[in-house]
Amino acid sequence: MGDAPDWRWKVSTSDRQMSRFHAQSVGEMAATYMSYRLRSAHVALTHIDISLLQISDRACLRLLERSRICTATQLANLIYPSIRTALRRTRKLWLNRLITRESLPAERGGIPVAYRLSESGRRRLHLSAYRSPGLVTIRHALDGVELVASLVSHDPGLVQLWRSESLIPELGDGVKPDQLVVIDTGDVSAWILVEVDESTERPPVIRERLIAYAKLFEEHRVGWHLLWVVNSPERLARLRQIAGPMKLAALADRCWGVPVGEVSDVGASAQVLAVGTSLPPRPLRVIATDPKARRTEYPVGSPAWMRLLANGGIEDIGGLWNGIERKAAVSAQAVEAKVALVEKPLADKPSLPVAEMPPANVSEGVTPDRTAATVDEPDAGLRLMHGGELVQLILDADGEGGRAARAAELLAERRNSYYLFDELERLCRSRVSEQQLMGLYVVRNLPPPEDDAYRQWARALLMQMVDQRNEPAVVKAALEALEAVGPRAEGSS
Repeated sequence: MGDAPDWRWKVSTSDRQMSRFHAQSVGEMAATYMSYRLRSAHVALTHIDISLLQISDRACLRLLERSRICTATQLANLIYPSIRTALRRTRKLWLNRLITRESLPAERGGIPVAYRLSESGRRRLHLSAYRSPGLVTIRHALDGVELVASLVSHDPGLVQLWRSESLIPELGDGVKPDQLVVIDTGDVSAWILVEVDESTERPPVIRERLIAYAKLFEEHRVGWHLLWVVNSPERLARLRQIAGPMKLAALADRCWGVPVGEVSDVGASAQVLAVGTSLPPRPLRVIATDPKARRTEYPVGSPAWMRLLANGGIEDIGGLWNGIERKAAVSAQAVEAKVALVEKPLADKPSLPVAEMPPANVSEGVTPDRTAATVDEPDAGLRLMHGGELVQLILDADGEGGRAARAAELLAERRNSYYLFDELERLCRSRVSEQQLMGLYVVRNLPPPEDDAYRQWARALLMQMVDQRNEPAVVKAALEALEAVGPRAEGSS
């Protein structure tokens, strides 16, 4: 009996057993920053299957792969619903040895912690190893993440694209920014190249970078901006002092600076200062002046973006380089017409039963142009809606069978993408059988993407609908959709 381990002497941050003498001696000097509590041991799953983790946890691991390091607050802004959830989930990932904790310099009497992928976590994600960053590199990476996380927290939907340095394509002229951020307010957009400065660069290096950006901006790029994210207002003043005498015309009204602390406090309302010119300060969101659209299906921080991240995907930036012209259909008059069509049923639109819906025309594989509709078309208001709005219209139809059926047809015509997964699941899990049938119609006719993620998701959802106590018509439609989706691809788990 004397040899039996005593479960009470377990340190809360380790899985190894600790003797009573060791616990007492360590407790005296470490009590200010580490708590030893009476708790049972956590069994680390050294061979856990990454694919069995929750979507948010998989997205967390992929985010750490991109950004290299994040704090719990940043993870709460980008991935998890709250800081408490972020702490709980990251603790589980840490105990399973998928991530490690990095202690940061003490602030306000506490020791903040940041997270990065462990060697074991990188192996399980089939990533190559990399050297652990130093303190300056850690702070540099965290400030870059803080910019995006704060914008997402204060202004959801503003950030359409975010790329860290390792994912930024070649821009030419020796330009390699620390972050690439695309914002779109709905009326104007901007392509922002971010340089994070931790007061470590010498003036000659800063001048070389400014000249390189000036050459890049001379060649193209209306709507492109350079944003310096600095660690203090004093450093921003010094940066403006260095850039002022250079008088680079290509950077006029396109080079800005902002302390990261101000963005953390107020997001896109933070005041940015012109670097190299004497223009007055303005909110960060106001530097977006290009009328062209730069919108994606995966706004940063959205469920669609998180699902894409969890599945190891990456956003397509092909249409974001120079932006896309906003068609006349997105004018104020078209928006008013869209609202009127949503609020008022169409008198001349006959009700179309779900069973008689024509198959979606997907043979050409072309995404319907949502902005090509005009206000003269009877369903212009529907065509201007994105997938979530169409699903909500079906859920709120209240007897408008014709409009709901047309919304389902338009959903089936859209090119499939991860952002539709959650919306279609809401529709298929409705308690109204007519709405379930419309959701199954969309699942059956939606063209699958190139990868097998949609097929796996659709099969899992349809199998659940068959097993649950649904009406016979719903079960029959689910079986038909299951047959249309096809069998699981070979080699998929």
